[in-house]
Amino acid sequence: DYKRPAVQRFEGAKALFALTVEETSRLRALAKNRDATLYMVLLAALNVFLFKLSGREDIVIGTPVTGRRHADLENMVGMLVNTLALRGFPNGEKSFHHLLGETRRRTLEAFANRDYPFEDLVEKVSTNRDLSRSPLFDTMFVLHNEVGAAGDMPLTANMEKETAAYRFEGTASLFDLTVHALEAGDGLKFSWHYSTHLFKKETIHRFFAYFKNILRVLAEIPDRRIGTIEMITGEEKQRILYDFNETT
Repeated sequence: DYKRPAVQRFEGAKALFALTVEETSRLRALAKNRDATLYMVLLAALNVFLFKLSGREDIVIGTPVTGRRHADLENMVGMLVNTLALRGFPNGEKSFHHLLGETRRRTLEAFANRDYPFEDLVEKVSTNRDLSRSPLFDTMFVLHNEVGAAGDMPLTANMEKETAAYRFEGTASLFDLTVHALEAGDGLKFSWHYSTHLFKKETIHRFFAYFKNILRVLAEIPDRRIGTIEMITGEEKQRILYDFNETT
């Protein structure tokens, strides 16, 4: 909505959303049928959403991971968290089933290398630093799991505590957009944190409506080509095609 500041600003806000138990159940069933996790399904869907908004076919999304992988670190004071940069390649010709398979493979590979320091990765691949944005990615995704189920990623019982710094409670936003998903009971709750120097509140609400519509379509027809998915709502389509063109 606004021109990007020459130097990155961190003022932000958040908007809260939720999926129904039925909608969440369909996503879990999709993950199970495709030998994936809910984390992978949501990550792939977020790739589709960003592709639809930007038209870009090479997308990087960040995610925090716990650093307490060894028993010797369990009692160490401090928050041991690393950041992964997950790269996806959505395009209109791929089916979501195909993209989900790619996301599954790339996510497993990334988590297998989760100890590689993010700062070292930035130094290696981000040679021309842009002060107006974060290096490597503009969007972060975090799935919080209340029960710490071993089938989802990120995968530790301590994940909720160790990613506390990424919750951005208050008015800070370290990235353009951070999507938090929380498995609460049988449903999914979302907290979208966004830069107020880039987006209006109503834009974020519209974005979530797009994302929710994408999730609905993908849960119903996972083999559908990404290019054929319409993310806008019927009401917005009516307004764009007819109301805005009412020349009389």
